[in-house]
Formats: sequence, structure tokens, C-alpha cells
Amino acid sequence: MERLNDQAKAVLETLVSIPFEDCMLLSKDLRSITVKASLYAVRHRTQGLLYIGKTRYTRERFRDGHKALMWAWLDLYSPNDVALAIYPLDFVEVKTLSSQLEAIIIAATQPPYNVRYPARD
Repeated sequence: MERLNDQAKAVLETLVSIPFEDCMLLSKDLRSITVKASLYAVRHRTQGLLYIGKTRYTRERFRDGHKALMWAWLDLYSPNDVALAIYPLDFVEVKTLSSQLEAIIIAATQPPYNVRYPARD
């Protein structure tokens, strides 16, 4: 368990240490978003983490909309102030660790747009 906590801490540090300017601004075509598996953070330029999630297909996760983006719109955040930080996952991490890592990071950071119900891949 300690190893998993250390890995979650490293993932979180990566997600929050990416300069906002290097995060992916979201556009209609979503081409800047990887198609691969990831743990991701929806971040606000000044408010920090808004949402933490995991997915097997990152671009597809956002193609049909995402609750964090809808809530950011409802909170009247400028589209230039909301971006995506990505931590790529390999096949083993997706199959065995992604849900556990996501849960540890959410518990540690309590992003305002994460809610308590089972996640969808």
C-alpha cells in the first residue's frame, strides 16, 4: 500500500507541477488531447485542481462532453483559464492500478468537481 501511495503522490506532483501554460487548452476538435489512457486533471489557472479522472481513451472521454467542463462553464470560468494536464498510463497501470491511484489522489486533494459515485472508463 505504501508503494501505491508513493506512486499516487508522484502522479499528483506531476499533474500539478506542469505549468498551466503547458497544459492543453480544450478546443472543439480536441486534437491536442492524446487518445491513450491517462490519469488527468482539469485545472483552473488560479483555482488549481477542479477535477481528477482516469480513462482508457482520453480524447474519447472529452469528445461527448465532460461534467467538469460543464461545471466550469456554469461557474463562468473563461475557456482560457481551464486546461487539461495529462499523466499517461501504460497497459499494466490501466488494468491494475488506475482506479486505486485515482481514488488516492481524489481523497488527498478533494477537487470540487469530483463527486462520490462510481467512475466511468
